[in-house]
Amino acid sequence: MTSPTPLSDQIRTACATALAEISPDSPVGKTVAAVVTRLDEPTLRVAIGGRLNAGKSTLVNALIGQRLAATDATECTKLVTWFRNHHRAVVRIDPREGPPYELPLAPGGTVPADLGRPAGRIESVTVAVPNARLARYTLVDTPGLDALSGLDEMSMAALRACDALVFVMPHPGSREREALETLRATASTVGLSVANAVGVLSRVDQLGDGRSDPWPTARRVAERYAAQLRMSVVDVLPVVGLLAQTACGDDFTEADAAAIRTIASATLPGERRGMLLSADLFVADTDSPVGAVARQRLVALLGLHGIREALSLVDTGVIGAHALLTELAERSGLGALRAVIEERFVPAVDVLRAASALAALDLIAWSDGPSQQRQAAAALRATLAELQTHPAVRLVAVGMALADLNLAEAPFDETTQRDALDLVRGRTDAERVGLPLDAAGLAFEIAAAADERIRRWRALDVPHLRAVRGCVRLVREAFESIYYSASHRSTW
Repeated sequence: MTSPTPLSDQIRTACATALAEISPDSPVGKTVAAVVTRLDEPTLRVAIGGRLNAGKSTLVNALIGQRLAATDATECTKLVTWFRNHHRAVVRIDPREGPPYELPLAPGGTVPADLGRPAGRIESVTVAVPNARLARYTLVDTPGLDALSGLDEMSMAALRACDALVFVMPHPGSREREALETLRATASTVGLSVANAVGVLSRVDQLGDGRSDPWPTARRVAERYAAQLRMSVVDVLPVVGLLAQTACGDDFTEADAAAIRTIASATLPGERRGMLLSADLFVADTDSPVGAVARQRLVALLGLHGIREALSLVDTGVIGAHALLTELAERSGLGALRAVIEERFVPAVDVLRAASALAALDLIAWSDGPSQQRQAAAALRATLAELQTHPAVRLVAVGMALADLNLAEAPFDETTQRDALDLVRGRTDAERVGLPLDAAGLAFEIAAAADERIRRWRALDVPHLRAVRGCVRLVREAFESIYYSASHRSTW
């Protein structure tokens, strides 16, 4: 299911042809030019979205491996902030009015608290630094949304301009259902789906009674969220954001590691439970062999859960800052999120970007205007119609159609739901029809499995709500494409 010419290149060529006939200053011309600019960008755009105070900026810092994003309540946390790779470290401010301007990073390499004007007069902020991870994907930190106002238009525009979404949710509580519904609504509104969205259950260290291991509870909650959001995100992953930020950054020093060793050598595991009941108790402990300033720093870097983990690691013989950070990174849960981004989203960048571009162009391809512009739009529509039938693009459309559905109104049983999820989550045709990844070379098995699913979904093609009928058709056509592709290979 690949194209000899990347989909992005085909769309770029069609846009260039259209721009030759459309005024670049017209709304249509500006939209087409923006699509071309996006297609020219070499990296995947990953948006970090979610509720207020959910831990988005902390997660951004963890993914980048640098403490760049502001995590305190500064003007920057109210703005859409782009993090890009560049040979020179600089902060670019794009105001609502007037030309853009640049600022240096603040001492310590963070975004400056003073951006030169109030947040209400700024459109967006771009932080560019030399960073190997940002050479793989651009991260976009969006302001938090609340239950009353939701995301503002700037945030929604930023999400629409991205290729994938990491939606950060706080730990469960009275607003759990609200957070889940917000994710569904946000992903659907901006054209993201199970094909390119993943949920993160943040701050899992706050689950439980604060004394025992929070991970068993965190995994259960994440599994419950994943089941409820199975048609909206590829998975829901638990992450200890603060621990991940410190473990993947460069703030934790050998002096901090020495402080952990000193505490470990002076206390028994049983004695630590009382000491680590709260941050205030830990810092105020007058019997501690480590000074209050050093203990306050450990709380800020690791949190109480991270301190417990670090002490248990020292007990097993792990010493030194590098060794501790390596183990703490593994225990933070960030590795699973990075794997989704690196192994699922980054390899699919051409398809994800093409699908987003097609959606943006579809909105203006039927616009009115001068005769020359209408003719160019008609030619563009013809190209779009052809590309939208591409199997890979169709799979993205299936994911968005599933995200739009209310499953209570759909005729999908457990088997057909599994069919649909395999289809949009699979990375090969074998996985898309429920076969193991190593069955990729067995074309006849793939064809047989696809045919079985075609029959099953053909039986669902009965009068229902329009959204259901459209989704059923897209799924069936996707399986038909896999069937004919596999049948062709099996005849060679």
